[in-house]
Amino acid sequence: MGRPRKAHEGTVMKVVYYLTYVMAFVFFVGETARRGIGYFSVNATTMIEDDLCGALMLWAAWVWSKGYDSASKIMAVAWAYATGGMFVPFAAHFEAWMRNETFRPDHPHTDVGSIILKGVIWAVCLACLIVTLRSQQDKQLAR
Repeated sequence: MGRPRKAHEGTVMKVVYYLTYVMAFVFFVGETARRGIGYFSVNATTMIEDDLCGALMLWAAWVWSKGYDSASKIMAVAWAYATGGMFVPFAAHFEAWMRNETFRPDHPHTDVGSIILKGVIWAVCLACLIVTLRSQQDKQLAR
């Protein structure tokens, strides 16, 4: 039977849907605006990872807006990818700050603003992943 669906759950998932567009923009534009397009020649992997995440977010939002049966699964995949992709940048930068040691010259441990921003982005991704998974679980229990 499962737990009863709460009236606000649809509203919460709608917020996640709109945040998917916001985070797609963050992933597409954020790293490029911060480092410049020339950073592709320094570390293409991180730039491609962010662009891929942005594309995955846009795809998930589009599929969600069309109401496809696979929408909740694709949305969960997009948020899981973003959550995983943001964990290491946040955790490594935070660890460098705690140890008072710069591990990478392009991530100085004294740049607390970047640590906070990465932490907020990671927390938003994690929260949206949890909401999406719970929404998907609720749909399955309702069947």
